[in-house]
Amino acid sequence: MKREKGTMGWLALLYVLILLGAVLTLEFKRLTIKPWPPAHFDDVTDHFKYGSIGAEVDGYPYLIWRELPEIFKDQLPGGYADFGFLQEEGQELPIGVSVRRYGVQRVGFNCATCHTDQVMVAGEPRLIMGAPANGLDLQAYIRFLVAASRDPRLTPDAVFESAEKNGRPFSWFNKLAFRYVVFNRLEEEVGGLVASLAWMDKRPDHGPGRTDAGNFWRARWGLAPEQDGLVGAVDFPSVWNQGIREDGWFHWDGNNASLTERNISAALAGGASEWLFEHSSVERVADWLRDLPPPPFPGEIDQGLAARGEQIYRKAGCGVCHDTGAVKLGQVTHQDLLATDTARADLFSPKMVEYFSNVGRGYSYQFSNYRATEGYVNAPLDGIWARGPYLHNGSVPNLADLLKKPSNRSARFYRGCAEFDLDRVGPDCQTGFLFDVTLPGNNNGGHVYGTDLPSDEKRALLEYLKGL
Repeated sequence: MKREKGTMGWLALLYVLILLGAVLTLEFKRLTIKPWPPAHFDDVTDHFKYGSIGAEVDGYPYLIWRELPEIFKDQLPGGYADFGFLQEEGQELPIGVSVRRYGVQRVGFNCATCHTDQVMVAGEPRLIMGAPANGLDLQAYIRFLVAASRDPRLTPDAVFESAEKNGRPFSWFNKLAFRYVVFNRLEEEVGGLVASLAWMDKRPDHGPGRTDAGNFWRARWGLAPEQDGLVGAVDFPSVWNQGIREDGWFHWDGNNASLTERNISAALAGGASEWLFEHSSVERVADWLRDLPPPPFPGEIDQGLAARGEQIYRKAGCGVCHDTGAVKLGQVTHQDLLATDTARADLFSPKMVEYFSNVGRGYSYQFSNYRATEGYVNAPLDGIWARGPYLHNGSVPNLADLLKKPSNRSARFYRGCAEFDLDRVGPDCQTGFLFDVTLPGNNNGGHVYGTDLPSDEKRALLEYLKGL
């Protein structure tokens, strides 16, 4: 009888354990079958800064991500701001970072990641929506995540202890899920990421404010960019006032005439997946950016000098390529005339066009507007003061330097800071990432327009450009 009771007890315990396991399995599967809806923001500016574009599906697990600065404080004494992420007071996440649950909460990028900047004028920080994220070093951030994920200091217990210390303890279910599932999955994902990023180690570092989306795409397609030396690093562009650009070509080399495809390809390059792409979210941002005005110059403008500068601008013919309504605006100037660094244009070959034509196949947005060019697009100069460093590869630190002969331009300069030079019109970095124009893809030659002007006319032209 006692043995029978003991057997019944063990069977009951086994039944409970099986039931508990089934519940946990079903719960975890429920979480992983499909993503939860993205967070909604009533204010479109908040949506731009923190909304989802669908990039979280392959994102880093949020509950681990938020503890990394604590676990690796020797490397990140300032947290994610050390990579140039901007943090608003009262916000848990940096600008440009979204969180969404897919199995577990994951972090992703959005449009604001690469298109929000902060300039410092007279000690006063000014946040600029739609500006190139000049302080953000995405490459360094990605490399940190990979290295941290493979560091023996990153363990489930280290994450749990950090979370407890910071007043955000893990639930018992999350502890089980992270210890036995999430960490194992993370190890697999990082292993694949290491291989797909091998090409980075064979090229000059991008530095803050730049990225090489072309080689990210090539790695994604299995084109083995690690086996060649093609460089496609370019500056993040500004994205305000998109309405006046709709009739032209997009991307630095003018390889696409569709604003919609440009937006989708940028989102996909930022981590969005083809099957989880948030069309309505991206379209909401795109509609807002169509009429987002450029930021006003943060200093005083000598209006008399600027008026003289406008006359010089007209006489020199700058508006033929850069004025709204000009025939050449939004068109591509061939390298034979422009003579800037050819690396980005060389990278985007007819083979790239062929692969891009398959992006979105089976979905509602299959690409059909890509082309290869042999030059760079003529862009409007709205808000040009906030778009430095200049040229497509960010190889010229300020507008004053751009008006010098290429041989007299800065061969090495720091970039990645918020300080701004009101006179030379561009970032004023005394430390940071040292940019070297002798490295592949970094050449600062070309665009010699205005370089023959006398110094007083250059000064007047700069004053005019400040107000555009």
